[in-house]
Amino acid sequence: MFNRKQGFVTSLLLLSATAGFAQSDGSQTVNIPQGGSVKLRASSVNAATYQWIKDGTAVTGATSIDYTALLAGSYTVISFNAEGCASDISDPVVVNISPLTTLTADLMINKNAESRSVTLNETFEYLIRVKNKGTGTATMIKVQDVLPAELSFEQLITPVFGFANYNHGSKTVLWEISKLDNGETADLKIRVKAMNAGIIKNTATVTALETDPDQRNNSATDNKSIAGIIIPNVFTPNGDGLNDTFEIPGLELYEANELTILNRWGGTVYDKKGYKNDWGGSNLNDGTYYYLLKVKSAANKWEVYKGYVTILRSK
Repeated sequence: MFNRKQGFVTSLLLLSATAGFAQSDGSQTVNIPQGGSVKLRASSVNAATYQWIKDGTAVTGATSIDYTALLAGSYTVISFNAEGCASDISDPVVVNISPLTTLTADLMINKNAESRSVTLNETFEYLIRVKNKGTGTATMIKVQDVLPAELSFEQLITPVFGFANYNHGSKTVLWEISKLDNGETADLKIRVKAMNAGIIKNTATVTALETDPDQRNNSATDNKSIAGIIIPNVFTPNGDGLNDTFEIPGLELYEANELTILNRWGGTVYDKKGYKNDWGGSNLNDGTYYYLLKVKSAANKWEVYKGYVTILRSK
C-alpha cells in the first residue's frame, strides 16, 4: 500500500517550549522545568492523520498534527495519508524535566534581655536580632515571640527593617520583614514588665519563604532572673507608724544581702550586710539618695540593684 517512490516523510518540529532546546543529526533535545510543557508538530506533506509515540509506545488518542508533551521521554510521530499509507517514523524529540531549583537562606535569631538585674513590677527590654547567614536572599521573613504569663507587654520599639505588631489576645509579637540579603541583620526591641519572680523563659522563632539549611538556629530562648523584691523610691520616717523605714518587700527571702546608701556627692551614709528593712533615715536631711542593693539568688549568684530613694518627712 505504501509506494516508496511516491511516499512521504514525516519530520518533527518543536513549536514552543518553556526552555531552550538543542538539535543534532535530526534529533532534538528540550529541557523544560517542573510543571512546564512543550508543543510538538508533525511536518509532512499530504498527511491525513498522525500517531504520536512516546518511548516506543503509541499514545492513545494522540492523532492530531500537534501534541503537547508534559512528561519526560522520547517522542516520535508517524503520518498517514488518505489511503492509510504510513510514513517512516520521525527522528525523536527527547524531553527532559529539569529539577526544581531550591532557594536557600540560612536565618539565625538571637534573643537577649537587658543584662541588668530586674525586680518585680519593673520594666525591661528584650533585643531580638535576626541575621541572614545564607548565600541567597531571605524573603517574607516572619519572627514570632509569644510572651509568657510572667510578663506583661509594654511597648514595641519601631524597627528599622519591616513592621512589628502585638496581639493582646494571644500575647504574640509578630515581626515581618520583606527581605534580608546575605550578611544583613535586623533588630527589634520589646519592652515588658515582670509580673512574677523567678526564672522567666521567653522564646522567639524565625522563618522565611526559602528553605533553611540549618534550622537549629531558627529559635532562641532567653532565661531572665527576676528577683522577688519591690524596691520603693520613697519613704516617710516621720514617726506616724506608716512607711517609717526603707522597707523592701520580699527581701526577707534573701538572707544574704547588702545595702549601701550614698548621698548626692557619692559619700556612704549607710551600709549594712543582712539588712532587715529597719533603716529609718538616721539623722539625714530630707532629699534623694542613691541606693546599691546586692542579693544572692537561688543560683548562688549576686544580683545588683541600683536606683534612687527619697526621704520625705513632711506631709
